[in-house]
Amino acid sequence: MFRTGCFNHPPLAWGAFALSVSMALWTPIDLVAQEKENSLDQDLSQRWTNAIQPLLKEHCGSCHMDSANEGGVDLDDYQDLAKIRLHTSTWEQVRGVIRAEAMPPPAESRISPEQRVQLATWIEQALHEVDCSCAEPPPAVTLRRLNQIEYDNTVRDLLLVDLKASRKIGFVSDDVGNGFDNQGEVLTLPPIVLEKYLQAAEFVANNTIETDREQFRKQTFEGEALFHLGSQAVPIYTAEGDYQINVRMRFGEKPNFNCQVAIAVDGKPVAQHDVQSKEETYKHDVTLTAGEHEVTVQYLQDNNPDDRNDPNSRLFIDTVRLSGPSKGKPSFPRHHDLLVIARPDQRDTPDSEPIGLPEASRRVFAKLLPRAYRRPIQAEEVNAVVAVCEKAAAAGFTYEESLRFGLQAVLVSPNFLFRNESLDTSSRIDDYSLAVRLSYFLWSSMPDETLFELARTGSLRDPEILKQQVDRMLESPKSDAMVSGFFGQWLGLRNLAKIDIDREKYVGWNDRLRNALVKETEMFCGHLLRQGSLDEIVSANYTFINPRLAEFYGIPFEGKDPSKMYRRNPNRKGGYERRQGLYENEDKWVRSEQGLNRRGLLTHASVLALTSNPTRTSPVKRGKWILENVLGDPPPSAPPNVPSLESAEHKPNASLRERLEIHRSNPSCAGCHKLMDPIGLGLENFDAIGRWRDKDGDIAIDSKGELADGRVFQSPAELIAFMSSAQPQVEKNVAQRMLTYALGRGLQRQDKCDVDLVLQYTTENSGSFRAMVKAIVLSNAFHESPAFLAKGNPTHAN
Repeated sequence: MFRTGCFNHPPLAWGAFALSVSMALWTPIDLVAQEKENSLDQDLSQRWTNAIQPLLKEHCGSCHMDSANEGGVDLDDYQDLAKIRLHTSTWEQVRGVIRAEAMPPPAESRISPEQRVQLATWIEQALHEVDCSCAEPPPAVTLRRLNQIEYDNTVRDLLLVDLKASRKIGFVSDDVGNGFDNQGEVLTLPPIVLEKYLQAAEFVANNTIETDREQFRKQTFEGEALFHLGSQAVPIYTAEGDYQINVRMRFGEKPNFNCQVAIAVDGKPVAQHDVQSKEETYKHDVTLTAGEHEVTVQYLQDNNPDDRNDPNSRLFIDTVRLSGPSKGKPSFPRHHDLLVIARPDQRDTPDSEPIGLPEASRRVFAKLLPRAYRRPIQAEEVNAVVAVCEKAAAAGFTYEESLRFGLQAVLVSPNFLFRNESLDTSSRIDDYSLAVRLSYFLWSSMPDETLFELARTGSLRDPEILKQQVDRMLESPKSDAMVSGFFGQWLGLRNLAKIDIDREKYVGWNDRLRNALVKETEMFCGHLLRQGSLDEIVSANYTFINPRLAEFYGIPFEGKDPSKMYRRNPNRKGGYERRQGLYENEDKWVRSEQGLNRRGLLTHASVLALTSNPTRTSPVKRGKWILENVLGDPPPSAPPNVPSLESAEHKPNASLRERLEIHRSNPSCAGCHKLMDPIGLGLENFDAIGRWRDKDGDIAIDSKGELADGRVFQSPAELIAFMSSAQPQVEKNVAQRMLTYALGRGLQRQDKCDVDLVLQYTTENSGSFRAMVKAIVLSNAFHESPAFLAKGNPTHAN
């Protein structure tokens, strides 16, 4: 819990903690209490003076004290606890090398194992332990700009048109801080980014507000290639009237190929055709009501079932065209009609005058601005946008064109581009800011109408309602943004597109496989988020596969041999072994049990490929990845001028394990590699793209090893079982990372109190990811305003 000053309160039960989120009063704090040093810091300071400093002097002083600063580290610069905490990264490195037995070098120091533990433990406590009754205010959160994904999603949900402007315009890549690209401290606004926002605003406005109704009298939609029983759905938006639907298509490439195709509108049959290999246009007249409809083209049957595995045995739809109405005006697109709700020539009553451009544009933006700015608005804010529209009209632009200029002004406003949080009367973030925090946490987008209505009524802060909203939002497809945003960056999945695997050595590696590996892990993480438990990160005995991955992993696909489901193209040379074509039911994904040696995320091929080199596996990368990303305990950085593994001298035909042993003989490398290498070597049965193997060339794989704590394993299965025993460490790491992602800032010492309560709530509520999300949303850190508290204003005591 965030508190300022020292209080002798008993630890909160989570129920009382959750209630305090919505009910606690803010009370002034005695300034004397703010200055009082807590007992934990007193104890740490005494131990620093009496034990830790003398130990450092004895074993590290010759290189890092008394004017010696080898490696740029002078321990005499740190004479008190406050100075140490100001340089957390330096002391994390000191702790790491002491724990890894890299420093002081064992050959040059008589430091005992117990003394190493004493030093490492004190540093850990000094940097991370906190007395929650005396915690300092949380740090300020920098005003947060929308990142690329948040920008695109917000435009999509605000204007109901998915334009992905960041890709079309070519936004500058967002910087990453604390492992994520939604951190306020790195989301700056340099001139080049502002320029891209200006270009994007024009692009979005021009593709949202239409100026020529007649262009929609004829609409063309790109077709797809369908396998047996496949269908393509085309959404359309029409005015009332008579229309013609034209579908241009063919089946296969052989003269005797044909198939039965059904065309329907809103599920009602329109026609059925016997489609031949020669491309033809099939025309149909239909009468449609005003509004949304769906045209469906479905491949039903064919006369050559034995050839369905041939990639050419597909229904090739070239285009679907809609013409009409035959009388009257065509409709603007749905997103245009929902935005342009008033026109200058409309009359409120039959006898009244036209409302005119100023009033029409005022009505348009009075409805849009509260959603665009994600809060209640003032009349002056609407007036400012209306003034832009009036100036455009005065310059000779049409009404729709003037609205485009007004929309551009909205999209480049700081109120749209930044997440500015307001305070309520109790000096917490208000309900609208809470709705925004919640929606960008789970959806990477703006709140929907349900969240806005709860904010308007002041009921969103109620703990039960918040938990209900988490459940609702996680079931929405928009929560996929959290899978790609949180899990994708935590696990590094976004980097899989950048790796360069040797395709000559690993013949099966191709872009279709790469994409399937990413989708497998995303589906698994999506399942964890909505239905899974935290212990399944390491121990899950299931995954999600399509026929391609079933063959890759060597398991059946719904009882079938997946190798026989590959659609071999007889015209493509070499494509069969490389699997560059498609499989039958390529897009069908099912949950499947894994073999004994595959469990959880650690043996997903995406992770194993991500932590490999282009031509071979990398036990070092794999061990480091698990320590850092799964256990949250990264090894210290490598010392300078360490030779690479490839440059180390070794005997001909030496195994990778033997080469690593030679590498570890360097005293500067031994300590850290003792932590990483056994974990990575335990996964050597998986090659550089994650396939199981028993040999590396002619050398049998030896996957046994001994962890740094002395535990011995004989196989990947035993290694994963040992990783499962570290579940509390795994859960703490996930909680810290997820809270960082939710808050948009790096965690500080005082955040440990919230992390502990999040873990407590999660454990008491089935240990699920869903429970952890709820715990974070209920936490004080999620509700309080760090920027406000950092100024020394009063906070609440429980």
